[in-house]
Amino acid sequence: MKKIMLAGALSIACFTGGFGGQAYAQDVVNVANIIHPKQNVAATNQLQAMPYQDIYKMLLLSKIGFENNEVSIVTTKNSITVKISLEAILQSYKDGTNLYSEGEKEFKENYEELKKLFGQAIQIKITQTSNGYKSEVYTAGKWEAVSPEDLNDMVQVFARADIELKSGGYFKDAIGHWAESYIQLLYQTDIINGTTATTFNPNGQVTRGELAAIIFRASGLNVNEDYEGPASYTDLNGFWGAKEVAILEEYGLIDIFNGEKFEPKKPVTREEMAYITARYLEGMEVDVAQVSKNNSFTDKNQMRQETVEAIGLLQHLGILNGTNGKFNPKGNLTRAEVSKILTLTLMLVSEEE
Repeated sequence: MKKIMLAGALSIACFTGGFGGQAYAQDVVNVANIIHPKQNVAATNQLQAMPYQDIYKMLLLSKIGFENNEVSIVTTKNSITVKISLEAILQSYKDGTNLYSEGEKEFKENYEELKKLFGQAIQIKITQTSNGYKSEVYTAGKWEAVSPEDLNDMVQVFARADIELKSGGYFKDAIGHWAESYIQLLYQTDIINGTTATTFNPNGQVTRGELAAIIFRASGLNVNEDYEGPASYTDLNGFWGAKEVAILEEYGLIDIFNGEKFEPKKPVTREEMAYITARYLEGMEVDVAQVSKNNSFTDKNQMRQETVEAIGLLQHLGILNGTNGKFNPKGNLTRAEVSKILTLTLMLVSEEE
């Protein structure tokens, strides 16, 4: 690279947490004490003051820290339902990823009773109402109302990170989209914006200029501190992101665009995104020396030669995949796809810090 990237990447907190909760009107087992009393009071007050949209966003963010078989989230235009495996919570205590260590003893002691109460997984549904929201938990084969205090205990499962939510970000056109959690995380960390205050356009294409802005923000670079002069591209006069492009070029992140023109309004291709992502990992000094770069996609002959190993690397890192064995290198990327790729990349970077 032309420079060693010194700026720090986004540190994504692990959202995997412990457990605390009790179905309303149930006295089979008192699991409210799983949460430390002082933290419970503080968190309860905080939750009661949160509007539905903020609770919605918080639960979306929590999904990032779990595997798909551990947590599922179903969203509709007026509700969010979260289901978390009790086994996953137990495993998080065993492997040390649980951030609520004070709940371990009580959870393990009451594990079998919790299974009787909730089954293999606890399910929470929060539904928006005209004057706020109502919350329910699935127990004994039906949905039961829960008090705000008990809701708080259960939401603690998903909200371990110390994060202050931004206003906005409740994108109505992303509700129920497979990439909704990735989109929310990048929005909350100021890496990607909506197309309006209430829309994201998840299936819209991403241009080179937009990708440059997104990568720039994710890199922690600063226009005032890192800009040393205009880029070599001849078509950036009047382009709002000209300085960002110049800085990325200086760091060697966008060498894939090696013509005289940058063409900021041109849609990014899948292989271009892969190349830039791999260079970003290199710039953040992520150790991938032992990771295979063997590209197993059957349409490898359609890839630009300089992208073959980058695509193979990201394939083995689990950051990107194809369809039916093909990568479709010349295909364009959607805003949702970029959100997922970048989130997984940043999570990998955070593990190295």
